[in-house]
Amino acid sequence: MVRKFLILLPVFLLACSSSDRQASRDTGHASVPDSSSAPSHGGRLIIGVQQEPEMLSEILNSMATNNMVCNLLFSKFVKYDDHFQLVPDLLTEIPTLQNGGISADHRTYTYHMRSDARWHDGVPVTSADARFTYEIIMDPQVNVESREGWDVVDSVATPDEHTIVFHLKRPYPDFVSETFYDEAVLPEHLLKNSRGELFHSAKFHHAPIGSGPFKFESWVPGSHLTLVANHDYYGEGPYLDQIIFKFVPNENALLVQLKTGEIDMFDNANINFMSQLKNIPGIRVYQTPMLMYEHLDFNTEQPILKDQRVRRALSYATNKQEIADRIYDGLVKVAALDEFDASGYFAPEAAARATFDPAKARRLLHDAGWTDTDGDGILDRNGQPLRLTIAASSGQPNRERTELVLRDQWRQVGVDLVVSNYGPTVLYGTYEDGGILKRGKFDVAMYAWLSSPAPSRREALYASTSIPPYGQNHPRFVNGELTQLLEAGSTEGDTAKREAIYRQVQDILVDQAPVVPLFWYTAIDPVTVRLQNFRPNATQSTDTWNASQWYLSDTPREVSSR
Repeated sequence: MVRKFLILLPVFLLACSSSDRQASRDTGHASVPDSSSAPSHGGRLIIGVQQEPEMLSEILNSMATNNMVCNLLFSKFVKYDDHFQLVPDLLTEIPTLQNGGISADHRTYTYHMRSDARWHDGVPVTSADARFTYEIIMDPQVNVESREGWDVVDSVATPDEHTIVFHLKRPYPDFVSETFYDEAVLPEHLLKNSRGELFHSAKFHHAPIGSGPFKFESWVPGSHLTLVANHDYYGEGPYLDQIIFKFVPNENALLVQLKTGEIDMFDNANINFMSQLKNIPGIRVYQTPMLMYEHLDFNTEQPILKDQRVRRALSYATNKQEIADRIYDGLVKVAALDEFDASGYFAPEAAARATFDPAKARRLLHDAGWTDTDGDGILDRNGQPLRLTIAASSGQPNRERTELVLRDQWRQVGVDLVVSNYGPTVLYGTYEDGGILKRGKFDVAMYAWLSSPAPSRREALYASTSIPPYGQNHPRFVNGELTQLLEAGSTEGDTAKREAIYRQVQDILVDQAPVVPLFWYTAIDPVTVRLQNFRPNATQSTDTWNASQWYLSDTPREVSSR
C-alpha cells in the first residue's frame, strides 16, 4: 500500500534497480518468444496452485489463491504495478493534492470512477456500488478481515454516479492506497439483500459477478476453477480465452504436471525445486524477492504463552539462519523484524535484540518457574511439562521440515513441540467456519504474511481492537501502548516522526514477542515461455495484477520427455 502522495515507499524497494529485478527473473535456459508483435487473442492458461480458496471474497478471507482469483474477477480503485508504483484501476486518476483529489487538510478524498465499467451481467458500475461496499465493510455484523483505514471515515457522499467523496475523522496518510486496494468494489444490485450476517452465507462468494477482466464460469471443488474472458472489460485485453486454477495440494505432483505440460504455471513453487525447474524445456523461471515473510504466531491466550518470558525465550531459542540454510538452501533472507532491514521503518536496536541465544532462553524459562525435575530433558512446572503444539498448512514439505527443525531447536532449551497441521481451508478458515487461526485454536502457528509497503497495516495485525472476528490479530495480543502507537503511526504525516513511531512498535514486538518473523521469501514462479507480459508482483496485488495483458505466443511449448 504505497502512499503515493507521501512517497513512503520503503528504501529497499527503491534500491533494487529495474535491471537488477529483470536479472532476477531470467533464471532458466529456455528461450523467450519474441513479444514485439501485437498481442494475439485466444488460448487457455492453466495455473497450478496448492491451496483451494474457501470462497472468493477478499473482504472475508485473505488466502493467497483467493486474492489471485479475485484480482481477475473484480475491480479495485488502485493497485501496484511490478515497480511498486500505485496505478489506477477503476479510477480515472489517482487523487493527489495537485489534482484536487485530496484536500489541503488531508481529510477529504474525492475519487472519480470510470464511466465505462460494467458488471459481468451488463449493469453499470457506479459510485453507489462503492458506497455499498464501504457500508458492508463497516457493518459490525460482517466479520471482515480488517477495517483498518475504513474506520477513519466520518461520512461518504456520492454527488453523481461516478464520483465518491470520503470525509475523514482525522488525517490518514495512507488512505489513497488503502481505499479499495485490499477490497474489491461489489455490486449493490446483487448483494443488497445480503447485508449483515447474511453476507457471510451469500452464494455470491462461490459464483461471483465482478467487473474485472475475467468472468466466473465454474468451480469444481477439489479439482479446478475456470474463468473466461470478459470481452466488455474497460481496460486493455483480456487476450486469453480462459484461465484455469488447478488445485493440486501436493507440490511434488505439481512439479510433475509442470514437466508433462498438464499445467502452464506453478504458482510459488518450492524453492528446493530450482535445479529441476531450470532444466524443464519450454519453462522460464522467475525469481522475485517478496514482501512476504514467514513467521510464528504465539497464542497469548494460551496459559503457557501468556507469559512474556516464555514467548521471548522461544524467540531466543529459534535459529533462523539454520532454517534458511537447511530448508531453503540459503535462498531466503533471515528476518529479524517484520520490516525489511533497508526500510526506513526498520529498528536496528530492536533487531539486535532479536537474536539466537539459547543461554538467554534457558535463563528466561528458569525465571518463569520452568525446571527439569525428572531429568527427561523437558522442563516442567507444577507437574505440567512445557509442551506446545505447532500448526501449519499441511501438504507443504518445507513447512513440515521447518517444524521438525524447530522441534529440535526448542528441545535444546527444554521445550517439547508437537506438530499438528491442518488443510489450508481449515487453518485459514473464516471465523464463522471455525478457522483455526480465527478461533485461536492453536498454541503456535506458522504461516506467511504478504506485507505492505507501508507500515500502517500493522494495526490490523497487532492492535488490541483487531482480535478476530474483528481483524487479523491472530496472536490475540493485547497491549495498550502498542495499540496507541499503531494508531498514532497511521495518522502521522511527518515521515521522520512516523518512522520513529514504528521503530517503537518494533521495540515492543521484539520484547513482548507475540510473533517471531523467520525469513523473507523469494517467490519462484516457473511459467511457460509462451506466456507474454507476465510481470511478477511482490505486493498484495499479486502476480495476476496485469493478467488482462497476458497472451500466448504461437511458439509451441516443448514438453519434457522425462
